[in-house]
Amino acid sequence: MPRPPTTSNATIIHRINITLEGPVADVMAQLVPDLKKLPRRGVLEHILDDPELLDRCFKAFHANTDRFRELLVDQHNVPVEDANALLACGRSLEDVVAMVVRTCAKRHFRKRLDGDDRPLKAGRKTAARHQPEPGGLFGKLMRMFQSAEAAPTPTRKRSEALYNAFQEHLIHDWQVPLVPEYSTLSPQMVRRLGKRILDYKVPEDIRRLKDNPSELPTPSTKPDAIPEFLLSPKAKAQKDKDAEKSKTIGLTSSGAARHEVTSADGAATVAAAATTDRRARIAEILTPDQKRVRSAAFTMTLLDPAVRAELPNSEQTVRLTGLLAEVGGLPAKMLVGELGLRMDQLAVMTLIIRDIVGDETFPRTFGVPGSLDYVSKFIERAKAAGIDQTSSLPEVAAFTRKTLAGKPKQAPPSGAALII
Repeated sequence: MPRPPTTSNATIIHRINITLEGPVADVMAQLVPDLKKLPRRGVLEHILDDPELLDRCFKAFHANTDRFRELLVDQHNVPVEDANALLACGRSLEDVVAMVVRTCAKRHFRKRLDGDDRPLKAGRKTAARHQPEPGGLFGKLMRMFQSAEAAPTPTRKRSEALYNAFQEHLIHDWQVPLVPEYSTLSPQMVRRLGKRILDYKVPEDIRRLKDNPSELPTPSTKPDAIPEFLLSPKAKAQKDKDAEKSKTIGLTSSGAARHEVTSADGAATVAAAATTDRRARIAEILTPDQKRVRSAAFTMTLLDPAVRAELPNSEQTVRLTGLLAEVGGLPAKMLVGELGLRMDQLAVMTLIIRDIVGDETFPRTFGVPGSLDYVSKFIERAKAAGIDQTSSLPEVAAFTRKTLAGKPKQAPPSGAALII
């Protein structure tokens, strides 16, 4: 059902109210039995006060996305294709997740650092103060979200200082189990790390940060891969196939089955499986809102002679750096997640693509918002050609030029995709 051109924050929250209070709560209660033990009135506050329970809810959602598919639709009742797309409520799934994560952290910090477990109160009134706010459970939710974004109050200096240091970087649902550990860090440490805090994804890493503030430990987990929710059906099928192949490799390289690997090729396969993953780190190469590539992250990469040797107009380093800022966050996630591209490979591939298709077509395909269909087809071609993080830069450049050879530089007709 179409929305009016302008929609108040209160109206948007009311829409979230209707959805979460009804169908979402019903489905989630079937997936997380402990929710059935909680009173329906106030269940959200119980969840937000319990990071472990909230984490289980998020995991239940990811494991059963199809159960929520009818709710993940836009204003035209069309299923959304990525986490940045606006839902019918007027906020994206990514926005809602960030709001929940921040509110959970805010409440936990207050309880842990200030000994205050009272419900969050509404923050400063805004220009919308005269608009009626929804009542009930999600009226409370809206006020909690407003409080989580509000300016610090003098009575909660410790929790507010830590929350303000963290706030910009509380955006992912996988951070919820880390909230108790986050509360042990100092605001100075968090500010010094900046968004590098997102590299540390397990509680042990956060504890190591706390124990050795002067020496940053190496993150113990692999970089982000593209979320399952964003994968196309073909990509999901390929992922399942790769997973099955990995199991086979694991069998031949462990325990009693080790003697079955006798050929040089088999030994090489096992060795390859054990190599370090060198793909670009999503948290480092994207802007805080994840909408586009952070070009400054590639400054040193573009000074690498091996990279410059493959780039058009390589002497124009400043211009090339600026062009990388046109690369969309979602296309970058897909290229890194499905091909495992290193930073140098990603820079070479995207800059050559832009040079070939031109400044009108590039934003529609690999820019913001980009084209999932186009990028998926390009990735399928790359996989078929054997392009991955082990490919040399000349191989990446040659593949990209060959694949896009003869493509027009003018933008495709409105509503049409440039077919690879």
